Formats: sequence, structure tokens, C-alpha cells
Amino acid sequence: MTTWDHETDVLVVGSGGGGMTAAVTAKDNGCDALVIEKGSLYGGSTAMSGGAIWVPCNHLMEGAGIHDGAEEAVSYLKAITKGKVPEDRLRAYVDNGPGMVKYLEEKSRVRFELVKGYSDYYPDAEGGKAEGGRTIEPVPISGYTLKELWREQRQMPMQGRIFGRILQTAYEFHLMVDSSAMGRLRAAKFILSYFLNPFRVFAKREDSRLSLGSALAARLRLSLADRGIPLWLNTAARKFITEGEGVAGLEAVRDGRPVRILAKKGVILAAGGFERNREMREKYHRGPVSDKWTVGNPENTGDIIRMGQEMGAALGLMDEAWWMSTALVPGSELPYMILVERSLAGSMMVTAKGRRFVNEAAPYIDVVNAQRARHSEGENAIPAFLIMDRRYQKRYPIGPIMPGASPKAYIAEGFVKTADTIEELAKKCGIDPEGLAAEVKRHNQFAGTGRDTDFKKGDSPIDRYYSDPNAKPNPCLGALDSPPFYAIEVWPGDLGTKGGLVTDARARVLREDGSPIKGLYAVGNCSASVMGDTYAGAGATIGPSMVFGYIAAKHAAGQE
Repeated sequence: MTTWDHETDVLVVGSGGGGMTAAVTAKDNGCDALVIEKGSLYGGSTAMSGGAIWVPCNHLMEGAGIHDGAEEAVSYLKAITKGKVPEDRLRAYVDNGPGMVKYLEEKSRVRFELVKGYSDYYPDAEGGKAEGGRTIEPVPISGYTLKELWREQRQMPMQGRIFGRILQTAYEFHLMVDSSAMGRLRAAKFILSYFLNPFRVFAKREDSRLSLGSALAARLRLSLADRGIPLWLNTAARKFITEGEGVAGLEAVRDGRPVRILAKKGVILAAGGFERNREMREKYHRGPVSDKWTVGNPENTGDIIRMGQEMGAALGLMDEAWWMSTALVPGSELPYMILVERSLAGSMMVTAKGRRFVNEAAPYIDVVNAQRARHSEGENAIPAFLIMDRRYQKRYPIGPIMPGASPKAYIAEGFVKTADTIEELAKKCGIDPEGLAAEVKRHNQFAGTGRDTDFKKGDSPIDRYYSDPNAKPNPCLGALDSPPFYAIEVWPGDLGTKGGLVTDARARVLREDGSPIKGLYAVGNCSASVMGDTYAGAGATIGPSMVFGYIAAKHAAGQE
């Protein structure tokens, strides 16, 4: 007979958005809850992220006059997942998402606002929303509201902060890439507001105004504290403790000591993927692979997925990830996401032959998939190269280099290559000079006409979200004709893996034969994603994690 060191109704493994949502929901449905976190900081990948969630039919859409319907949203998800995800899971997500958002806004510290104009990633698909509305983000909050809990929260990476310091919302950043006089004035006012904040000098960790994933993690952590829900840091799950054919609890290691935790109503796994586990990546992902290209949480090593597999759980989508182009910046703890750089006028991505291979402004998952596909066809595309000119460098960011700032230090470190001619730049990068020169010439013709007849860059609303409306005639296209020219290497990185334990519409973990393992649930990146091998829109990582955390907790509490 097992001797238990601690008892609870619902045990949540992982302290990201999905885990904390599950704990709050469980408590509000009459259950005791406990959250355990392997790392020394809470917040998981959520705290490091953009913090947006993608939820169709949310009540903020109604308030903004944007119509959405459940069947419309399901049609969209069915169109983009192409039969790879059971329809009952898609419907569970769409049916429960709006309730989850409204519940958190009414019963917790969590508050959201619409990200205006942020289109679905595939607005032309059946049920897609070109006008946006399904992507919402957390309302900023003061870090001081957390009091002593602030020092225990995982920080936003440097990339998420202007000048390595100032946090902004997704919508604010969208406005700041406008290079017009009005856009620059708007950006100046925003930055000035930071310097005029008298409390900023006391914020030793990051900007005292928390936004993005920092705000979402903070708001959820405060909601745990309001309910007296304990969150144990430095507590790593090691093995499940079974009872019959189900899970009764688990053994963990807390501060170096084993602890057996009874979970009377269920264990909800929300512990992230395996992006930091090189062995698992080499086993499941086709090469070349690396755990150095990811911007995922350093704690995500796939422990929970392996534990589930040992219990007989089925695995799915193990060859997939939330792909994102990244660049390796010397001295930086994490790679830099190459996101806005691809969409802005005056940049293009090429292979070692100097050829473009994708609409650079397309959803990041598609850009990386195109890069990997081109490389697998025998054309060296890993790394690819982002090519820019002096005009671009003066107006827009290049990784950590702010617009107009001198790139000399980064040139000296080898992060940036530069030359006075395209041909010389190609030689420094190991790119075919003739191929690159021909491609730049063709690209410049597109910039002049405003039409990219090769890849349609700038045609879709999602292409233009992080583009410069001051660039004409196409906000995503600009000629590369102002020397010197610049290049950086771009790698097929990711935000995290998206394969893991197979679950049903109630987030229950399933065996190979499709039967649920009693008492075991999984949400977020330790489960096989409800998005399949695609990406519905900004926030389609955290959104499902929170929605299925909400579903799992209600089911464990006997409310579903």
C-alpha cells in the first residue's frame, strides 16, 4: 500500500498558462489543487511568449462588432487541419473556448483585449477571419502587484523588450513598425512613457509594466494566490503511481527529496514539450536538427511525455513543432526569433544558391517548413540567409540591432555579414554570387510593381500585420539597392515542440487502443496538438493549452 506524503484532489504538473488555468478552474469547481513546477521559476513557456491566445467566438469580438460562429470556426479548423485531428476535439475547443475566456475575466485576475486587425493565419480558408478578432492578448499589469512573487516568475527573453528593457503589447509593436513621421512619433511617445514612469528604476528584473506572456503568467499566478492554491517550485515529476489501470498520483522530487502525491480526482499534465531534449529531437524529427535553434523553455526536456509512454499512452505528432525562424546571436542566452524582419519591406530570404524559396511574410510555421523542404530536396537551405540593405537597416530592426543603430559590434562578432556589393556579400556568406545578384534584381522588379508574382508576398492580410504601411506600393516589398548590404543566417527553429500524448475531447490521455487512462489528463505541448501540423493564428499554442486545461479540470471535478 502506498504511503502518501501529500494529498490533493487535482494535481497539476507545470505552471504555464494551461496548468495555472486548470488549477484555478479545479479550485472553483470544489476541488483542492496543487501545482508543481520542475524549475525554480513559474510561468513556463507562457511567461516567455507573446501571451496571446486564439479563441474563436470570444465575447470581445462581440463587443467590437465582429461576427463569429461556432460552425464557422469549426469549418476553419477542419479546413486547415485537413482531417488530421478528430472533429470532436476541434468542436470541444471551439465550444469551450469562449466560456473559458469569460470565466477567467469574471472570476479571476485575468483580463484580455482584442489584438486589432490580427488576421487568422489562413484568412482565405473556409471560415477564416481576415479582419481578426480571434486573437486576444492579456491586458498589461504592474509587476509590483505580484509583490514577492515577481522574483519567482520566469522573465520575458530580451527579444521581447525594446532596448532590452521595455515591454509592449503585440498591438503596440504592430504600430511601431510604421516608418512614417506619425509612426515614429507614436513610437517616441511610447518609449518616453517608459522613461517617465517613476517606478521603472526599482524594476531590476524587467519593465514594471508587464505585457505579453509576462502579463498572462502574472495574472494567473495572482489568481492562484487569491485562492490559496499552492505552487511548489523545484519539484520534478519522476513516475506515476498507479491504482488498478489508472493513475492515483505520482512520485516527484522536491528540493532533492522524493515526495509521493495522491491526486484523488486526477493528474493534469501541462509540462511542455521536448524541444530541449536533443536525443528525442534526433529520434523524432528529420534532420538536420538541433536543440540550439529553439526559443522554447530551457526546462522542456520531454520528461512527462516519456512517463506517459511508459504508462502505455499513445503518442502523436512527434515529428512536429511550432516552427519559427531564428538567428543565433553571440552572447545571447536564447536565439532571436526572425519574425518582423521577414515581413518588412527591403528584405528577402535565400538559399545557398541565392534563390528565394518562400513568401517570407507567410506564417512562420510555413516559412520553416518551406526551408526544411527545400533543404531535403538537395538545395542547401539550412541555414538560409536574410538579405537587407542600408535603407532597411536605418528603418527597421535586425534581431537585436535597433533601427539605425550601428551594427559594427555584431559585424565584428560574425552575426552580421556586410559588403558594398551583392556579389561580395554573397562570397562572404558562401552564397552563389550570380544566383543572388539575379534574385535581387528580380525581387527589386517586384518591389517596383508591388506584386510578387513568385510567392505573393504582401497579398494576404497576415503578411501585412508586421509590415510597414509607409512602404509603397506593397508594405512588404522594398528594393535592395542602397549599399552597404547585410546578411544574417536564419535557422529552422521553433517556439516548442507540439507532439506528445494523444488525448480525447476531454483532454484524457489515451492508450494505443483508444481507451482513456483513468485519472490522467494532458494539455499544451506535452500533448499532441489540436492544431495538427498547422497553426490557426497568433495564440494557437497557449489558447488550446488553457482551453483544454479548463476542460480537464471541470471533467476531473465531475462537472463534465
